[in-house]
Amino acid sequence: MTIKKFFIVFLLQFLAFSALKVVFYRSFDYTSIFWEFLYWAATVIITVVLVRRLGVINFLEAMFVAGFWLVFDFLLDFFITWPLSGTMIYATLALWAGYLFMVLFVFFLHQKRHIHIRKEQAARHHH
Repeated sequence: MTIKKFFIVFLLQFLAFSALKVVFYRSFDYTSIFWEFLYWAATVIITVVLVRRLGVINFLEAMFVAGFWLVFDFLLDFFITWPLSGTMIYATLALWAGYLFMVLFVFFLHQKRHIHIRKEQAARHHH
């Protein structure tokens, strides 16, 4: 993972999640469990797609990415998303669980460095 790739993916992550939150909270009944599950599913899909774009990373890098995304999403949501979506977003389970799902899926579904190394070693061993 290069620093350039990290910041490009972070920008994409912020834009995707901000758009998701604004659309979700302005267009749908966010008190409905159906829409909460749909929001969480979209959060998971976006997270997995973007974290995989970072390439093969180790667990420490995955923790850094998850922490960085979480902290800056809080800050950017406060300054940008909240004014567009309204103050009620912070009172919903959907938002807080979305943050949790983002962190968990970054950590557990990134392309793991140790698995990649083992596959490379196994491929060399068989040839």
